[in-house]
Amino acid sequence: MATPSVRSCLLLAPILLAGLGPMAYAASPPETAEVTLGGFVYRWPVSQLDGPDGPPPRGPVELTLLAPSMTPRMEASRPQTGFGVQAMLQDVPVTIESPEGITVNAMLERRLVNDDRSVVGSLERRDPRERLELRVQQPEQWGLSPATINEQLMDTYARDYLTRYGKSLPRSPAFEPDWYIARAANGRVGTFISCDRPHTALPSAGGQTAGDPAANDATQLASCIHYFIDPGRKLFIQMSYQRSWLKDWKHMEDGVRALIGRYEVR
Repeated sequence: MATPSVRSCLLLAPILLAGLGPMAYAASPPETAEVTLGGFVYRWPVSQLDGPDGPPPRGPVELTLLAPSMTPRMEASRPQTGFGVQAMLQDVPVTIESPEGITVNAMLERRLVNDDRSVVGSLERRDPRERLELRVQQPEQWGLSPATINEQLMDTYARDYLTRYGKSLPRSPAFEPDWYIARAANGRVGTFISCDRPHTALPSAGGQTAGDPAANDATQLASCIHYFIDPGRKLFIQMSYQRSWLKDWKHMEDGVRALIGRYEVR
């Protein structure tokens, strides 16, 4: 039998290495999913995306990041067992989209009113709990402006509700969310965060998790929904996380923007 030449052995080496399994696969560049959002093209590593399939060609992009660093949690690295509350507190589901037929500013401002749930001129359109312009702006906290419910307007609204419907206004103040906003340089709202009130989030005694302090921490178990925009890229971003991360909101926004920029290709 002929002895293989040195050149033949060199040609065979990549083929042999490719069959070594996980080590060779791990060294390969990850597969990517290409998506167009707002006229920009992004190429996202599939390993970072939620779900088994990539996003639709025009989005949205859905992924889970780790708070507060906002680094990706790879799908393959998600623990299947022993995933305690403390670990879940770091998960931040994020959705990135570019709306069609509406500007990102308008899409954000829709979250600040109840126009889509009330009729023009109706009593419900005046609900002080559901309209930013009827709330009272408070001194800044962590760079956010809390917007609290105007109780005087609520009293008036409750009286008008009683007159209109012949029954008392249903209300549970403990479950009315706290609102926070941040404005862009042009004065328009660029960030809107709605959070559960901490004391409303405690689980019942039967639902507490022994040995896991985070499971019984109302501040951590209360959650926030955070909306913000990237006007230059025409992106609307939504993420949700535990209220304990609220103080890190700006750092988390910046982390998402950096990630988006990293995968923008044209």
